[in-house]
Amino acid sequence: MRTRNRTPVVRYLLISTGGALGLLLLIGGVRAWLLKSRQVASQESPTIEVASDAVTHLAKAVQYKTITKRDPAQLDSAAYDSLYAYLERAFPQVHRTLDTAHVHDLSRHYTWPGTDTAKAPVVLMAHIDVVPVEPGTRDAWTHPPFSGAIADGHVWGRGSLDDKAGAVSILEALSTMIQHGERPSRTVHVAFGHDEEVGGPRGARTMAERITGDGTEPAIVLDEGGAVTKGALPGLTRPLAVVGIAEKGYLSVELTATGPGGHSSVPPDSTSIERLNAALHRLIANPLPARLDGVMGQTLADVAPEMPFYMQLVLANQWLTGPAIKWALRREPATEAAIKTVQVPTRLNAGVKDNVIPASARATINYRILPRHSVDRVLRHIRTTTEGLGITIEKGQVSPPTSVSAVDDPAFQMVQRTIREVTSDSVVVAPYLVPGATDSRYYADATDRVYRFRPYTLTPDKRGLIHGTNERMAIDDYRTMVRFYVQALRNADALTVGAGA
Repeated sequence: MRTRNRTPVVRYLLISTGGALGLLLLIGGVRAWLLKSRQVASQESPTIEVASDAVTHLAKAVQYKTITKRDPAQLDSAAYDSLYAYLERAFPQVHRTLDTAHVHDLSRHYTWPGTDTAKAPVVLMAHIDVVPVEPGTRDAWTHPPFSGAIADGHVWGRGSLDDKAGAVSILEALSTMIQHGERPSRTVHVAFGHDEEVGGPRGARTMAERITGDGTEPAIVLDEGGAVTKGALPGLTRPLAVVGIAEKGYLSVELTATGPGGHSSVPPDSTSIERLNAALHRLIANPLPARLDGVMGQTLADVAPEMPFYMQLVLANQWLTGPAIKWALRREPATEAAIKTVQVPTRLNAGVKDNVIPASARATINYRILPRHSVDRVLRHIRTTTEGLGITIEKGQVSPPTSVSAVDDPAFQMVQRTIREVTSDSVVVAPYLVPGATDSRYYADATDRVYRFRPYTLTPDKRGLIHGTNERMAIDDYRTMVRFYVQALRNADALTVGAGA
């Protein structure tokens, strides 16, 4: 019996496989080669001189204990009033030139009428409330949390990053322009909220209604949210300025399990705690799927052309490399949060005594929801995942994801250009999904030109300073913030968006 010669078959398979791999490499290489930079060229602009006492203004503002409270009656209104009185003394020309409205007593809405009222206005936002200092951490602060100390190239204290630097730098920028005899053609609204840290229900929401309630569509809204970072994405060696174009939704859900109580010496087959634990285990083991489309897809599209060629190959061919990209992004909490609807148990409550089996057990889970994942979808996911466990599901505080602002728009390109003009041409600017919530969400239904960015440097090791111990603002970054707002208002006059352009 003769044996069939298999050599031609093997050779054919090897040639076919090699050809297929070669074709894939060719396609991938062409797709990478076709990537074009989406960065906007900066223009040469006049030097913006920042006042020598600008840093002192921020340091003084930090000293006022404008600590947030969910109950308005518990706010220290005297601290807020004292801060505003100081700002009037520090920026007298701003308060003489702009109209000032008190909103729910503790928020401020300033209006600088433009020379052309037919043009759509600009909205600049910040908040002056701060979170409390966690008990037991005061001794860990290098400088006391409300000292406003100027040391080691920083202003130290609660609110120096979040967000008194935003408020004071805006006033500093307006003062600079007024002193130079400048007046924008667009009306400028400045909205300082007093309750952002508890959702802005009285401050920001009311001011948004004042500004847009008559159908006004702002040419651009600028608030906090993004920053300049380094080392945020593998392969990108240049600084990356991320501009928030959307915010995740917020949902808290309370899960309750009930069961027979009684003495711990004779336990039932299943207790309330065991059933609640089973529900939590299922949810944690079965999260909603990660996504590379949506805002993260836009981020990668803007960053890819600025990467080394090997990373361009990866990012330009997500049909093949998508799983590897997700794996890489999941390695860091900040980038993982950008591609996932995040869920985390934050509260547990059960039992009254060591030897008493609780008749009920409760857990609160907090969700931060991708714009592509609605609140209803998250609730359906929870019900489906915990089905059969007899868990009661109660919806708590909720805020849907915002709409996504435009990136193929002159307003976003203006922000790109302004960032590069006040920082460096080497900075890569890309859209970004803000994982938390800001007051700017109250404008998302009025305009698709809401952008969230402050031009300070926030590297991964400094991310914990926001709301954390030793919060501080670099003096150089603060001066850049002042220049950013001056240049943004100048550039906004040339925008071709909104009524009357």
